[in-house]
Amino acid sequence: MPRAPVTAVQRKSRLVIQIIVLSLPPLAAARPQVSEPWQPTAPKPLEWRADHHMHLASADLCRLVGECLPSNDPPAVFASDAVRAFDEAHVAKGVILSCAYLYGLPPLHLTSNDIASKTRRENEFTAAEVAKYPTRLVGILSVNPLQMSAIDEIRHWSQSRVLVGLKLHFPASAVHMKNPSERRRVERVFKAASAQHLPIVIHLGGDDFDDADAEIFIRSVLPNAGSSWVQIAHAGGGYPPDNHVRVLRTFANHIAQDDPFTRRVLFDLAYVPAPEEDPTAVMSLMREVRRIGIERFLFGSDFNVLSPSQEIEHLARLELTTDEENSLRRNCAPWVCQESTAARLAN
Repeated sequence: MPRAPVTAVQRKSRLVIQIIVLSLPPLAAARPQVSEPWQPTAPKPLEWRADHHMHLASADLCRLVGECLPSNDPPAVFASDAVRAFDEAHVAKGVILSCAYLYGLPPLHLTSNDIASKTRRENEFTAAEVAKYPTRLVGILSVNPLQMSAIDEIRHWSQSRVLVGLKLHFPASAVHMKNPSERRRVERVFKAASAQHLPIVIHLGGDDFDDADAEIFIRSVLPNAGSSWVQIAHAGGGYPPDNHVRVLRTFANHIAQDDPFTRRVLFDLAYVPAPEEDPTAVMSLMREVRRIGIERFLFGSDFNVLSPSQEIEHLARLELTTDEENSLRRNCAPWVCQESTAARLAN
C-alpha cells in the first residue's frame, strides 16, 4: 500500500505493482541406465517465520488511493490474498498493518470527522479480515497521529485480541519532526500506545526526513514508547530513499552506544533495498545493518506493493551471508511468535 502522498504513490506503483504467474518447471529427463554415485539430498532452506509488513485495503479505501488488486471486484485487498501470497513464498505467518492512516493524506482534503469515521471503518475492516485466519495473521491498527481522534481510536481497540499494535506513517500523515507542535502530538500518541502495551510500527523515512529528524525522533519521541517494542519500517527508509543510509546510521550510532531507549527497537526490511538504491548505497546500508546486528531485523514484503516472493528476490541485492539469511528467516517479533527475536536479544 502507498506510503507517501498520492503523487509519490502513483510514481512508485508504476514500478512495482504486477501479478506474478508461477510456471511449473520442466519434467526432469529420464534417469540414465548406468550406475551413479549416491548423492545426498540437499537440505531444504529454513521457512520464513513471518512477513512483518503486509497491508490489506477495503474497497472504499481503494477508490480513493488505488494500488489495490484488480483481480477483486471491486478492487480491494483481502486476508485471503495475503495468505495466498505468503504461502507461495513459504512464509508461516503474516502481520497485517492497517492502512486507515491513509485517510489522513492531505491531498484527500477530508474533514476531521470524516477522517475519524473512515479510520474506524478501515480498522474494523482489517480486524474482520485478520480474524478469518487467527493462527496465520496478526493485526495492527493505524491512525494519523496529528488527528485529534487518534488517541480515542487507540483506546477503542484496547481490549482487542485481533489488533494488537499500532502503525504510524509520518510521510502520509505529513508529520514533521522539526515542528514542535506536531512532535508533541506524536509523543502523546506514543504514550497512549505504551499505556496499552502496544508495539508500535512506524514508517519514518522518505520525503525530506533525514538524519537530523532521526536524531530528534530518538531523543524526543522514542522515550515515550516506554516498555513497548518499536519496529522501524523499511529499515528507516522510504520514498524517495535519498536519506536512507543516513537515517539508519543514526540509529546504529545510538545502538552502538547502548542507548537504553533503543534497546527495544527492531527494523523491518520491507521494500529494502529500494529499486532506486544503487550498489554503493546498498553496500553502505549493509554496513549499518551489520553494525546494528542482523538479529534486530525482520523480514517484510510491503504486500501488496511487493509480494513476499518478490521481496525475497530483492534481498539478494543485500548479499547476505548464509548465516545472516538464516537469522533473518528465523527472526520473529515478540508480538508475533512466542519464541521470538526478543528472547534472542536478551541472551
